Amino acid sequence: MFTASTGLGVGPLEVIVDRLVASEPARGRPWSCSLRRRTTIVCIALRTNLTIRELAAVFAISKSQVHRILVDLVPRLGALLAVNRDRRMSWVVDGTLIPTRDHAVAGKSKNYRWSCNMQVLIRQRDLQIVCVAGGGPGNRNDVVHYRDSDVEELCRDHGRVLADGGYRGVSELVTPRFQGRRIIRDADWRRHRRRRARVEHAIARLKDWRVLRDHRRRGRHLVDTVRAVALLHNFRIELRDTP
Repeated sequence: MFTASTGLGVGPLEVIVDRLVASEPARGRPWSCSLRRRTTIVCIALRTNLTIRELAAVFAISKSQVHRILVDLVPRLGALLAVNRDRRMSWVVDGTLIPTRDHAVAGKSKNYRWSCNMQVLIRQRDLQIVCVAGGGPGNRNDVVHYRDSDVEELCRDHGRVLADGGYRGVSELVTPRFQGRRIIRDADWRRHRRRRARVEHAIARLKDWRVLRDHRRRGRHLVDTVRAVALLHNFRIELRDTP
């Protein structure tokens, strides 16, 4: 009934449920909702960004039960995001701002809202998300969040990752060439810009899930939320490309 609101088809939803079964606790008080129903609730919460009160009304359950479902399943979904370390494919890295209401971790940034910065690493060929990291205040440069993150470790091992001029001086990234403080806008720069634009397309598709346009939960949950959304994004691409 609610499958269309998840942003996924019936097939992807069943695949996700099958993968979550392995991490389902074997002991303790059983859930009154089935795993499929709980997964549907989480996917709709990420896709539509409905409040807990609204989700409880839609599914005719209590607000506390919706909250427990989100707290349990969002990190488990994010943990399913696997890193593909295939070095034969080009990667692209960029940062994006996630509006976050928790001012303890967010910063007032250039989008005039309190935001956190997330570093997104994608595979250029098919826009699959390789890794996400970050979660710090959005009023700092991308390279500050890139340093000492999981994304930096993967880029060092890969050796062929594209980035924009904001990552100037990072040796393991391929950035535009500068002359003084200005980018040299030659044929190489235009080719680089076209290839690097793929990460902007991937970020735009991630933000189809409206939870990344206004994150209401605590800032410490942001990375788990983005990883869960990245997993759903990758599932949609995998099943689209499956013959």
